[in-house]
Amino acid sequence: MGAGSCVGRVGGLAVALGIGAAVLAGAGVAVADEGADSSPTVSAPTSQTAKTPETPRKTLKERRALRNKPSAEGTAQNTDGEKPDADTRPVRTRHKLSAVARGTEPAAKAVKADEAHDTAEAVATPVVADTAVESAPAEVPATVRKPFWVKTPVLTHQDSEVTEQDPEPARVVTPLLDRIAAKRAAADAGGDPALPALASLVMSVVAAGREATTDAPATVGSELTTSQVADSYPIPEGVTVKEVHPPLFWLQRIPVLGTFVFTPIVRTLHALPLVGDALQPIIGFPLNRFDPPGTPQPKSYWVTSFDGTRIFVNVMPSLKFDEYGQAPTVLDGPGLGLPGSTSLALQNDSLLPFDVIGIGRLREAGYNVVTWDPRGEWRSGGIMHLDSPDLEGRDVSHIISFLSTLPYVKLDTTNDPRLGMVGASYGGGIQLSAAAIDHRIDAIVPTIAWNDLVDVLFPRGAVNSAWGTLLPAVLVLTLAREHPRILPVAVMGVLFGKVKQSDLDLVESFGFADQIKDITAPTLLIQGTVDTLFPLSQADANAKDLLAAGTTTKVIWYCGGHGACLSQPKRGEVILDRTMDWLNHYVMGDDTVSTGPEFEWTDQNGEWYSSEKYPVDSGTPIIATETKPKTIPFIPFLGGSGPDPRILFHGPLQTLLGIASAGPALNAVNLKVPAAQELTHIVGAPELTLTYSGKGNAKHVYAQIVDDKTGLVLGTQATAIPVTLDGATHEVTFSLEQVAHTLQPGESVTVQLVTSTIKFLNFYSWGRITVEGMTIELPTLATDAQPETISA
Repeated sequence: MGAGSCVGRVGGLAVALGIGAAVLAGAGVAVADEGADSSPTVSAPTSQTAKTPETPRKTLKERRALRNKPSAEGTAQNTDGEKPDADTRPVRTRHKLSAVARGTEPAAKAVKADEAHDTAEAVATPVVADTAVESAPAEVPATVRKPFWVKTPVLTHQDSEVTEQDPEPARVVTPLLDRIAAKRAAADAGGDPALPALASLVMSVVAAGREATTDAPATVGSELTTSQVADSYPIPEGVTVKEVHPPLFWLQRIPVLGTFVFTPIVRTLHALPLVGDALQPIIGFPLNRFDPPGTPQPKSYWVTSFDGTRIFVNVMPSLKFDEYGQAPTVLDGPGLGLPGSTSLALQNDSLLPFDVIGIGRLREAGYNVVTWDPRGEWRSGGIMHLDSPDLEGRDVSHIISFLSTLPYVKLDTTNDPRLGMVGASYGGGIQLSAAAIDHRIDAIVPTIAWNDLVDVLFPRGAVNSAWGTLLPAVLVLTLAREHPRILPVAVMGVLFGKVKQSDLDLVESFGFADQIKDITAPTLLIQGTVDTLFPLSQADANAKDLLAAGTTTKVIWYCGGHGACLSQPKRGEVILDRTMDWLNHYVMGDDTVSTGPEFEWTDQNGEWYSSEKYPVDSGTPIIATETKPKTIPFIPFLGGSGPDPRILFHGPLQTLLGIASAGPALNAVNLKVPAAQELTHIVGAPELTLTYSGKGNAKHVYAQIVDDKTGLVLGTQATAIPVTLDGATHEVTFSLEQVAHTLQPGESVTVQLVTSTIKFLNFYSWGRITVEGMTIELPTLATDAQPETISA
């Protein structure tokens, strides 16, 4: 979820501004939602959803159950089916900004007959913006529309009086938090949530940024209305917007000094990771006095979402426009704990230069770029719900409707901008969340995103303790206002290995896995082979759902993500080039740009391969067996797997991201796989069959594959294997995490079964296990599906 990059940015800013002690000494807990805006209430045409009864949410596919539960014969199943009746999920309501409402998609694909209705009245507030921003024309010349995916919404006009409502505050689960919430609610009455009294300098800047917008909004674009259908969220026909006026921006307007002293300082600050993003509400964007009159300038806005929550949005216009003075737009979502980026000129992301494209490159290519602080983080109000389509997804929809009022934003039709999305981790998840409910999004590039958070944090019932510690640390350090039951899930899981099923159900209810098939926007899924938080299996699940739904989909596996790339130098040319190709083809509308084959991946040597089909066809697997019994004890950390000490030689960020990396273990049962006789590509999920017995309270062992040539664990991945230590003999079969590895003739790998790994480290498991037999099946490519080597 960008946790490593988040901590890296937060840590860098702490060093730069000296906030560490302040955070530790005075960080408070913000639990109240964004209050009602103090600006005057305005009225304009709007629409409102009807309140309807709840219906049970459709269950997810049997994906996790199939991965987690062995069959009656002891073998995990890999077929697609429904979850068993015992695996119940909470009742949940969910809606889509349906393409049917715009007349663009077949009803059978865009709207499910059993889709649940909204139980809360969602009021779309009127569109208003700075008086300098004119409403976009209702009719857009045909030459600015995409010839092969133009949208034609049905337009209506309604008149109704709208009053902004105070959102219902989040319920706190302990008396202490109740008292804190009551105290904060009293202090924040009538305005935005106050910041902790002893908060850091960064949060003081945030507070100042909140107070920098006091002008009443002006109403524009209220005529933008799109019809809705009964079983979908209404397309926001208007949002309340206020321009942010940074209090120190005037310094840049001082003759001579402003141009040659203050503006260069501001430009430098915006090039520093996180620093300029944090200071943006105070210093503003750098002012270019040499732009021709009327050139759109970067600005920040408060955009009010459906429930009154204010979202802090940065709009950075393109550096070139078409003959109509317009350009398509790209939304760039931040990682967990990060504010919206304001690095205007950088070609690559300042923290993840090999993973995420930079704002500067997008603007130079002819795109407006929009970033924002997600709900519950930094300057935005509300409570974080982990990229829930019901909340964060709808926030994006309101941002999209606001963008349609800007005169330099290219439209497909009224209230429908030409628009794509990029972003990594949390910024990847929001793309899937938003595209599932709003089909105005033309293309998305989710990078190192997830499919199922419960499966990520508690795979097969094990506790991902490494990331379960890092992610909450990010939220605490950045003073995020997350849902009050999120942190207890992580803390109880890491400390005691126990989590209430109701809490797991709550986290899953925030997810979008059951709506992936609703996405119609062409999707480029980019996932890291060494990602120990969101492994390849997460993108694989998303890809299969998208392909099953008929959505144009491409998959790229690269050496990166939430992990340390130890086997090759990190080069991001392929990732950045493919991102631009995807946007240029599906958002810019350039048919001459090729998006390449359906699947591209890199192996441990940095060689790139491609296949016209995803997933690739499998050939005869490599099978190896070990029948010599061996007993190993459960010992926390000592002799276990990881972290690989080589992470220390790849820089501070890679060290942080690589903490959860697996490494060769001493306390292990080893299965040596015979050396390859010919060039062999191992692509996919190996399968391990284990025969064992033992005593103790431990619930899992962990399997990994070591490259005998380099001593590196493939993908730095260790996979949890559930066991029952009751003294009886058991046999189970489970898939391991997917890998991409090339074996030259004579090269081999060794499978290790360990009782302790840094990713799943705990101090409450004990006992011993006797491995009586172990068999591994390594997936290979079919002989008629050999990959093509591509240029990196």
